[in-house]
Amino acid sequence: MSEIDFQKALARLRLEFIDDSAERLDRIDAQIDRMYRGTGDGNDVFIEFQRDIHSLKGSAGTYGFSAVTLIAHRLEDYIEASPLLKNEHLLDVQAYIDHIRKILESGNDAPKEQLEKILASLPSSVVTKSQQTEHRKVTVFLVMPKGVQRKMITTELNSCGFELVFSDHPLEAFGLAISLQPDLILSSVEFDRFSGMEFARALRVVNATNDIPIVLLTSYDAQKLQLGEIPANTKIVHKGSDFTADLANILMQEGMIG
Repeated sequence: MSEIDFQKALARLRLEFIDDSAERLDRIDAQIDRMYRGTGDGNDVFIEFQRDIHSLKGSAGTYGFSAVTLIAHRLEDYIEASPLLKNEHLLDVQAYIDHIRKILESGNDAPKEQLEKILASLPSSVVTKSQQTEHRKVTVFLVMPKGVQRKMITTELNSCGFELVFSDHPLEAFGLAISLQPDLILSSVEFDRFSGMEFARALRVVNATNDIPIVLLTSYDAQKLQLGEIPANTKIVHKGSDFTADLANILMQEGMIG
C-alpha cells in the first residue's frame, strides 16, 4: 500500500471514529437523562454509562484525540471520587460530556492552551463552586491498584477537599503526570514490572514533573525496606496505624492543608 493510500485509510478511519463517537455520546446523554430521572434499572444504566466512557477513553487517542482521552479519564476520576452520584453530580458529568462532544464535532484535537482551560474548568467532585473561586484547586494524583486501601485513602483526601486523579499503575500514570502536572503524587511502592520507586526516579528526570512532591506508600516498614537512593523531594510513608497522621504531616509541610 502506498503512503497516499495509507493516509487516506487513516483519514477514513478517523471520520468513522467521529461518527461512531457521536452515536456513543448520544447514548451517554440518554443514560445521564435516565439516571437523572430515575427511570429503568439505575445500576444497569450506570454500568452501560461507565462502559461507554471507558471505551471512548481507550480509543480516542488512537485517532488523534488525546484531549478526549484525558477529559474522559478525568471524568472517571470524578466518578470514583464521588461517594454517591446525585442529580447535581450528573449535571457536572454532563459538562464533561459536552466538552468531549465539542472537540469531536470540531474534527480536531484541542490545542494545549485550550485543553488547559478546559481541564481547569471541569467540575470537581469535592470542591464547591464558592471554594473554587476563593481557593486554588489542589490536585493530588493517587497511583494505586483499585481496592479497599485506595477507597480508604480517597476518603481521607476527599475530606481535605482535594481534586483527585487516579491511575492503577505507574506505567499509565507517567504520561498523565506529565500532562496534568498535579500538585502532589501519592504512589504505592509495590507494583509488578515498574515499581513506585522507579516511577519517582523517572519523574525526576522530566522537566514537567521534576519539582512535584512525591509520597511513596508501602506496606512494609519504611526504615527496613531496601529502597536504594530515594529521589529528591520524595517521602516514604508506611501504610500502618499512623498512616493518616503521617500523611497529614506531609500535606502540612507542603502547605496543602492548614
